[in-house]
Amino acid sequence: MNSKILLIDDYHIDKRTGLNRIINPGAKVEHPVLVADQPWEAINQMGGTVTKEESLYRMWYDSWVHNTQHNGYSSLYAESDDGINWIKPNLKKYKDFNGNINNNIYLNRISLRENTISPPPDVEQDHNKNILYTPHLGKGKTYTMIAYEYGRTAYGPYDGYYLAYSDDGINWTDGPIEPVIPGHADVGWFMYDGQDKKFRGIVKQYLNIRGYSRRSVLWTESKDGLVWTLPKPAVIPDEIDDSWGKGDPNRFSQFYGMPIFRYDSIILGFLENFRTTDGHISRDGFTFPELVSSRDGKVWQRVGDRSPIIERGDPGEWDWGSVTIGNSVIVEKNEIKAYYTGRNDTHAHTTIKEEAITGSIGLATWQIDRMVGLKSTTDGTLHINNISALKNLHINADARHGAIRVELSSAGTVISGFELDNCLEIKGDSTDHLVQWSRSPTTVLKKVDMKIVFKNETEIFSLWWT
Repeated sequence: MNSKILLIDDYHIDKRTGLNRIINPGAKVEHPVLVADQPWEAINQMGGTVTKEESLYRMWYDSWVHNTQHNGYSSLYAESDDGINWIKPNLKKYKDFNGNINNNIYLNRISLRENTISPPPDVEQDHNKNILYTPHLGKGKTYTMIAYEYGRTAYGPYDGYYLAYSDDGINWTDGPIEPVIPGHADVGWFMYDGQDKKFRGIVKQYLNIRGYSRRSVLWTESKDGLVWTLPKPAVIPDEIDDSWGKGDPNRFSQFYGMPIFRYDSIILGFLENFRTTDGHISRDGFTFPELVSSRDGKVWQRVGDRSPIIERGDPGEWDWGSVTIGNSVIVEKNEIKAYYTGRNDTHAHTTIKEEAITGSIGLATWQIDRMVGLKSTTDGTLHINNISALKNLHINADARHGAIRVELSSAGTVISGFELDNCLEIKGDSTDHLVQWSRSPTTVLKKVDMKIVFKNETEIFSLWWT
């Protein structure tokens, strides 16, 4: 099987007419899959990671604890057999802020450095924990954690992104005492790219853009997780991003963060668009994710019309105020899962009826490859040239209200047997349509040009050869 031809960008496309690139928001599970229901939890959020290891789903998540004595993040762990129903195992590793050791806290880095199971009070640490699978680093480093720590205590010399290592994801050893990426701001997302064999990162930084100090996202990369390139801008808010404010100087867009993950031949990012409503104070507003893409992790493109890839809930719903994603995308055979934080407040912690603030973890899903599609409303054509061909051509498409046909050519000449009129129409909705020609030979040339013709309302998502 060749790599899939994904239609998220125009990388493989030579020409298209009558087709629009469509963002398909994830189908959200109606209720949160994980809520704060333990004494040591308060506002749960996907400031962490979700993986699937064989049949077991694993989640490393955050809970913000705030009371009269303590403020800080708890680093919590949960497991699931189905990705929907989660258990919080009693790890008995660290005491919570009330002195209880019967909890699912898997890490308290300051306690780790102090060699104690009791955390100090009033500490923010290990913000946005990225758990990366890195067995190639050797014994003791099956997992690498990269997280932001504030230099507000004596336990780290200054702000920045710190490392920790583990062989099981539960028992951790501290990394270097100094951050591997110093400074910047407190929302960073990382991945280990097994295809390109390098670490990739997106870190937040404030940049002055058109007169406003804005949260922005910068890319960086590393071969070993220790030495990183100088972060450079990945995506910058432009005039289109600000157009929602209709000229109101108090309303403009910032980018809060951008979790990234590899999807076959492309790298995707969930760009967190923070629509600020209080001008230079830059405190209040709403957040939702948009999809962006890259072929190298450096040059990024906006996808489609920039509409939300996961939509906020209606006013009064549990995820009305903001939707943000973590390092939490699971790609399975027939489905994509993304775990996200939903909150019922704005960034300045305002709720609709002054109700208690909640932060919970939800789930959005897509059929495989169907985050983005090319859609025709009448007729359309798509030309993809110089593609390596095998025996069978497969197409992921929704043709319930139309039809698709394919023609193959080489050097400007249609290949005998693979004419458009000879192609059997593809109809119906399937993630795996097999393209068939009524009189096709058993083999085709190794390199072909494809002309795909769309009739009426159809949407295509990907294609591949086997």
